[in-house]
Amino acid sequence: MSKSSGEGERRGPLKKYRVPALEKAIAILDLVASAEQAYTVTGIHKQLNISKSTVFAILNVLESHDFVRKDEKGSYTIGLRLYQLGMAYISNNDMIKIARPHLKALMHKTGFTVHLGILDEGEILYVDKVEPDSFIKFSTFPGMRSPIHISSLGKAIAAFLEEDQLNRIVAEKGLGKYTPHTLTDPRKFKQSLEEIRQNGYALEDEEGEIGVRCIGAPVFQDESGHASAAVSIVGHTSTLTPDKFAMLGRMVKSTAKDISKEMVMGGSARSRPFSNISRA
Repeated sequence: MSKSSGEGERRGPLKKYRVPALEKAIAILDLVASAEQAYTVTGIHKQLNISKSTVFAILNVLESHDFVRKDEKGSYTIGLRLYQLGMAYISNNDMIKIARPHLKALMHKTGFTVHLGILDEGEILYVDKVEPDSFIKFSTFPGMRSPIHISSLGKAIAAFLEEDQLNRIVAEKGLGKYTPHTLTDPRKFKQSLEEIRQNGYALEDEEGEIGVRCIGAPVFQDESGHASAAVSIVGHTSTLTPDKFAMLGRMVKSTAKDISKEMVMGGSARSRPFSNISRA
């Protein structure tokens, strides 16, 4: 999960105009939204190197608009307003509209939690999630970020990237070790992508978290042959067992193919926002 740093600077192609106060507010929101624990004013100050007085003032404004909420200990978490904005984005995004019925169908067929993710700034950004009524729940959520090499979403997309783009992501982000099974050697990671291209789906076997497996397949937004998104199922190792890999892989691949076909035939022109942000 990525964290912002410095005085709230963000990478991106549009840097012609700068509003320092706004950039700091965005950096604070990024930090609070991506954190696994709540942050105090002091914690945000230390993480972002923004003065305490500025952090306090920005948080007061954000809290007044319900972008953040403060608990009794003075720690901040994201507020309902951010959730509302996220849901508005989802309801107005054509790819998610197109994919959602297919994600639900895959969930009902397999019984597993289903994700839709895209590539954004060299990481996987989860943009939708459909889960069954089960006592096994996963802590993933739309808006969550993940390194490209530890999920089947990331590996499915990586397998169909231009070599230069993939090399740039690996060089900038690295291949960090999350479990004993994580592929951290660039050469071995790239070799694993060849099998994904042959099979049409990716397997992640306890590489991001012990006890969790997922199977993902690429979604092609046009006929370029480059994946713009991916679909995956995730399950516990006790239920997503090796004897089911091939069958489930075909089902995930079929779902991704159906979404791709619908995107190419009727939705691609309306869904360019995903093309614009799927960048290394």
